[in-house]
Amino acid sequence: MSAYGIHHVSAITKDIIGNHDFFTEFLGHRLVKKTVNQDSTDMYHLFYSDYKGTPGTDVTFFEIGLAPKYTPGTNSISRTILRVPSTEAIEYFRTRMDEHGVYHEGIIDYFGETIMNFSDEEGQRFALAADPEYNGSEPYAGGGKIPAEYAITAIFGVELTVQYLKPMVQFLQLLGGEYEGDIDNDTKARVRFGGDSVFVVESRTTNVEKQGCGSVHHFALRVQDETSLTEIQNRVTKDKWRNSGIVDRHYFKALYISAPGNITVEISTDTPGFTIDEPLETLGEALSLPPFLEEDRDFIEMRLHPLN
Repeated sequence: MSAYGIHHVSAITKDIIGNHDFFTEFLGHRLVKKTVNQDSTDMYHLFYSDYKGTPGTDVTFFEIGLAPKYTPGTNSISRTILRVPSTEAIEYFRTRMDEHGVYHEGIIDYFGETIMNFSDEEGQRFALAADPEYNGSEPYAGGGKIPAEYAITAIFGVELTVQYLKPMVQFLQLLGGEYEGDIDNDTKARVRFGGDSVFVVESRTTNVEKQGCGSVHHFALRVQDETSLTEIQNRVTKDKWRNSGIVDRHYFKALYISAPGNITVEISTDTPGFTIDEPLETLGEALSLPPFLEEDRDFIEMRLHPLN
């Protein structure tokens, strides 16, 4: 059993209000889970995705109010690439970005795909990729504010910038990734997990990225259930990769692995999902807490500021 796609991407913001508005109002995602960082409950952890919270569609953010601006460099998750249905959808968002003053670059060819890079006000690096074949989600389209035919559908891939390509590609292959290139000579690689991709770009600078607001903390690959997760845990442990052991995050179970370049790669289960503690119709409207934090709800809520 192997990972078969991207589950989510988790990044850092110091402006959760602006972040919430950018994802829900501008990009058109749905806030499907309003919770806290389970390891540091004084900060929000927000999950933005399609209407149903489908695995593979959600980008999540930790709020760290005093986080410094990230310093770009190698050994990093350097870009999150989102799916849209067509090049026309990219053009729609390019016009939308011009109207709202959002930084973007021109439409380019990237590993044979049509994409456009852009970023939010904190410098978080994104791209839109045209993928007309994908139909695995229920796009939210800003609740009708964005034409359905242009709406963001899912995560297409992530880009990793690393000092040495070969060990990262080998690590991703251990998790089930498929790669057809020349691992000993390539300086760019596309590792496929089902219909999703992890793009690896070699940059042998000594300037290693320092995380902060505007950077990605980790990305997660998806497996179906805990049985599959346990098999991957056994695989990486046998190969002597440092990992967390299986952690119950209530909405999914997770394994955190320290990959080459000290990049954190998570493996997450598709189940039980975000409707374990909220109805589909009202996802993200109230503060959700896992059972082990419920007794501290009053204290946790007291330290959080309202989003609306």
